[in-house]
Amino acid sequence: MAKAKVKFADVNVTVTVPVGTRIIEISEKVGSYIAYNCREGDCGQCMFAVVEGAQNLSKPSELERATLLQQYREIIDGWRSLDSAEAIAAAMKRDNLGGRECRLACQTQVFGDSVVAPL
Repeated sequence: MAKAKVKFADVNVTVTVPVGTRIIEISEKVGSYIAYNCREGDCGQCMFAVVEGAQNLSKPSELERATLLQQYREIIDGWRSLDSAEAIAAAMKRDNLGGRECRLACQTQVFGDSVVAPL
């Protein structure tokens, strides 16, 4: 069976897993802080950042794309409610989404080496 390495940057742990394993299954075992709720791609709580190796992960399904879109909209709506440039800048820094590829841990399968982190 083919294997791949996944590093969880937040806990600095690298594991070797069978190809096809979902990120959520691994994150629970290594103690990563990728939060989750439904495990079915509906809630978007398990959104994480791909630090390296995006090409080695499964392609997002239509369900995942729709859920990510909803999550981004909710984040942007939260920024719109802020009333100063400083507050928006702080929120953007806190949410740390700029330039990051985000995925859902419950939907993303590993097909090769990668590095991931919670948002």
